[in-house]
Amino acid sequence: MEAEDRSVFDVKAVQPTNSVSYGNASDQVIDFYLPETTSKPLVVLIHGGFWRSEYDRKHLSPLAKVLAESGWPVALIEYRRIIGNPDATLQDVHSGMEKLTEEFGSTILLGHSAGGHLALLVGSKFEVKGVIVLAPVTDLIRSEEMDLDDGAVSDFLGAPAKLRPDLNPIELPSLKTEVRVIHGSADIRVPVQFSREYVSKMDTDSTNLLELENTGHFELIDPRSDVFGQICRELTALS
Repeated sequence: MEAEDRSVFDVKAVQPTNSVSYGNASDQVIDFYLPETTSKPLVVLIHGGFWRSEYDRKHLSPLAKVLAESGWPVALIEYRRIIGNPDATLQDVHSGMEKLTEEFGSTILLGHSAGGHLALLVGSKFEVKGVIVLAPVTDLIRSEEMDLDDGAVSDFLGAPAKLRPDLNPIELPSLKTEVRVIHGSADIRVPVQFSREYVSKMDTDSTNLLELENTGHFELIDPRSDVFGQICRELTALS
């Protein structure tokens, strides 16, 4: 495997403005990163990590902080990541969104990788101003066939992907909101072809792909990269 830029993981995690629980489990928590004043909609941030327990929300805290410094209120959702229990994961993200939409109303979903997968699923259940997904896992069957991240899909589902079409974005109807897909052409974690095929399958003017040349998987969540400005532009367009 060719080298990739993982330097975002060297950035120190940032403490949130405050945190709230939406359940009894330690992972059922939402961290808020809030500007002093804002009129912008809430950005609901969902982290990736191929649904594995070793990857938590902390690696997205630098992105959350800089978004808040740019005037965007951010809610960073944590969720349970239990091998073979995808429904617990979906239930958590759904519960977190219920709490946030009740309290804040206007929201935009922003998810990376497996978090992009979750954003596409939950985005069909709530009225949101838009969904931005960064290098999302859009096809569980193809991901299973390619053995992405050493069996990540099999571990996540605990069953063959073909048995859970309800969790496979590419097999579901297009979302009834604006969807912006951002993917790097040099991504070696989640192939950019996934996003190309997803946008083509949705076949709607409201689902669009921005493909970034010479960009990998993790630059998309690095607030020091040029991609951050593009994310802010997409958020502004949806708000």
